[in-house]
Amino acid sequence: MSEERPLRPASPTMPSDGMRPGAPVRTAPPPRPQHSKPDANPLRLLVGLAGIASASALVTAMLPSVSPAEVVVAADTTGMTAVVPEPSVLHVTRYVTLQPGQTPPPQSSVLVKPQPTPHVTVKVVKKVQVVTRQSGKP
Repeated sequence: MSEERPLRPASPTMPSDGMRPGAPVRTAPPPRPQHSKPDANPLRLLVGLAGIASASALVTAMLPSVSPAEVVVAADTTGMTAVVPEPSVLHVTRYVTLQPGQTPPPQSSVLVKPQPTPHVTVKVVKKVQVVTRQSGKP
């Protein structure tokens, strides 16, 4: 049917590997040295500890403040008693300004607002005498 063409033989001037005669032989470039990267573990540890500290601060801020419970001391057989400090009382004085027509709460003392002293302002006007010349210009 069809005649198959034979493959072309390599020319005597061209080697079979495709390289030109007399051309320098190329080799793979030398691999680049790998730069060492800093160890990330100490920074990871520091960030983790900071996260734990901030979470602890947030949880502490969200918890209701706990007042110390009253200490119950068991009966001592030696005769010594523990001294428990008495809770201190904090008196708060609240001043309220009453509007006209309002009455104060029962059992409260009423302080009357002192009337301000009247301020007198004296304005001194200095009269300036203007001397003009005959032309009418000062």
